[in-house]
Amino acid sequence: MTLALNFGLGQAVLLVSRASAEAQNLDALQQLRETLAAQVGSSGKVDFEQVDRIESGGVSLASAHYDYVVANPAEPWAVEHSGRVLASLLLALKPSGSLAMRELVLDSTDSLVQLPITRTKDDLAQQLRFAGFIDSQITSCEPVSESTLRVLGESCWNLTDASAFVARASGHILVATVAAKKPAYNVGAATALSFGKKAKAKNTNDAHVAASQPAQKVWMISVESDDDAEIEDQDDLLEAEDLARPDIAALARPGDSAPRKKACKNCTCGLASGEVVDESLACKPTDKPKKAKKPVDVVNVKSSCGSCSLGDAFRCSSCPYLGMPAFKPGEKVTLGGSMLHDDFMP
Repeated sequence: MTLALNFGLGQAVLLVSRASAEAQNLDALQQLRETLAAQVGSSGKVDFEQVDRIESGGVSLASAHYDYVVANPAEPWAVEHSGRVLASLLLALKPSGSLAMRELVLDSTDSLVQLPITRTKDDLAQQLRFAGFIDSQITSCEPVSESTLRVLGESCWNLTDASAFVARASGHILVATVAAKKPAYNVGAATALSFGKKAKAKNTNDAHVAASQPAQKVWMISVESDDDAEIEDQDDLLEAEDLARPDIAALARPGDSAPRKKACKNCTCGLASGEVVDESLACKPTDKPKKAKKPVDVVNVKSSCGSCSLGDAFRCSSCPYLGMPAFKPGEKVTLGGSMLHDDFMP
């Protein structure tokens, strides 16, 4: 059983399978490649790539390069396409490109165990959707012949008892033919949203309508300019008593006397005690002036801490010897040596 493929001139086709010098399907793959090359002609091309190299990342397929991808087309179909392989095939297809693929599936999830085949036909269709393909469908699903099962057990999967495997797997392993398409856009493509265009067009139309209409005046009070309109005279609103000058006595606070001045701190005129104030008397300061402090005798001062002679590092913050060199207790501090002479020598 082989895929019925028919391509047009000038199309690019990618053939993906597993092949080696000892592979059973090597001749079938070579014959299929020659048939496809004759269909696409000299203006088209047919490339071949090993599915194992795509799975391991040893090869990177060109993005949006092929019109069709044909995967696992020949017997014994011993390839289960992983999610990574399907994603690579999707990336290699042009927008709206097609995928034709065959793969072995199980008739149920619990029919066979300990085999490389783990998916049913529904799982395969779901995996294609997860990879990004659209319009995926199982066009046919047929049981695998016993001769193909024997080749799978002996050559592909290296089972110890191939006869028992054939008897147990006959009728439970199917070959599914799958057709799917890539969406009409490439991976990573961007486009403007339609409602953004509508909003922009609406704003443009509103701007044209606003430009054609006269500008509206805000806070415009409509007043009649007719000479016959009566206007209220403000002077008629005043009464006779409103025009009279007020009396100073009427402005005084009732029961209020002349303002009193504030008593001094050292009051001697009686204002602070509430007595009658004699204006002829004036307050005299009673505080005695502070005596001036005697200058500190720096030479004969007695140290209370005993550390004054040790230097600034041991002196208090109020020590009179701050800034002076260390000296012996009782000794007069003098500056000797070259410090008595100017640094500048004429």
